[in-house]
Amino acid sequence: MSACQKKSVSCFACCGLANLNLTSEQKDDILVRRTEQFEELNMDFSLFPEFRRSREDQEASIPRHNPETYVCPFLGYIEPHRPGCLIHPARTGDSKSQNYSFYGASICLGYDCPAKEGEEETHSSLYSDFLEANLKSEYHRLVCDSELYSLLETITDFPDSVCRGSEASGLLVRLLKLRLNHPQSQRITSFERLMVRSRDSEAVMALFRQQDWQEARETLLELEQIATVASAEKRNPQ
Repeated sequence: MSACQKKSVSCFACCGLANLNLTSEQKDDILVRRTEQFEELNMDFSLFPEFRRSREDQEASIPRHNPETYVCPFLGYIEPHRPGCLIHPARTGDSKSQNYSFYGASICLGYDCPAKEGEEETHSSLYSDFLEANLKSEYHRLVCDSELYSLLETITDFPDSVCRGSEASGLLVRLLKLRLNHPQSQRITSFERLMVRSRDSEAVMALFRQQDWQEARETLLELEQIATVASAEKRNPQ
């Protein structure tokens, strides 16, 4: 399981659904209609181009948060309540089937958000496991949040230092919930990544609502203090 598809949740930020300026219920309706229309093709590859054109035309009038961010019509329900790529090789049996999409197979299969990239480098799924266990309903809004992840990376020995232990875990959940309060977290596409520092007030101002700034700063400081102690104990075990 990768950060994209976990046991009970999935992330689909790369596919651009969050760029549609719709309610959650309206987005769900879009996915249902795409899936129903796609299933009528019976995996006939020759019909994929027309499906794409048809869905793009039908969705063209939907307002976008960012007109430059593409919304892929091949995102649908690969099983009940689990969004995913309808033409992923795992479904089609063809390693190049995503070439029918706008980005093509090489980008669709090769692109990694910072969280997924970090997990592949460390061979550890600790952060995505933490999100799945603690914030399941908002998993898709958090795991791909590149700006947030860049901020968390500044914590010493992240994610090991803050995804274990009740005190650190509780603080991290508090910080993540503060991030979810910000309207920007509703429209994450995973492509943005800022190099920030945990004590950079501008980073906090960008990621959290004004009324949450102080609590976010204090929570970050507490997390860093716990992480620093944990790191020291790891280096110098008694």
